[in-house]
Amino acid sequence: MTKFESKIFGWIVQDCEDDALKRQLQSANILGRRNTGSGCYSEIKVADGVDATSANYGQRGPLDGPKFESAMLKHGGGTLLWFENGFAKTLEIFTYEDNFPSNHDEPCACASDRSAFA
Repeated sequence: MTKFESKIFGWIVQDCEDDALKRQLQSANILGRRNTGSGCYSEIKVADGVDATSANYGQRGPLDGPKFESAMLKHGGGTLLWFENGFAKTLEIFTYEDNFPSNHDEPCACASDRSAFA
């Protein structure tokens, strides 16, 4: 997991009241990534034995994550968390342009509307 992905999960954990989702993200590993040019999809594997979320978004999603700005990106970007059967499945990181860096730690120097993510 990159530092950037870790910060996104930390932001969601701090922001949400869903204990099952918190445990999922605190135990999550990234199995792989697909770069789209304007962002990426990171495939999530949560630990065995954690509970599924019963929240409405848990059947498919998305759950909005933090928006971000970076000196590397003129227009910034955002994040979405997608689910399958109550479990976090995919983290989508997107930009409003077509030059998302393949090194996912680079946008880590970002600002958001929440200091926990900065």
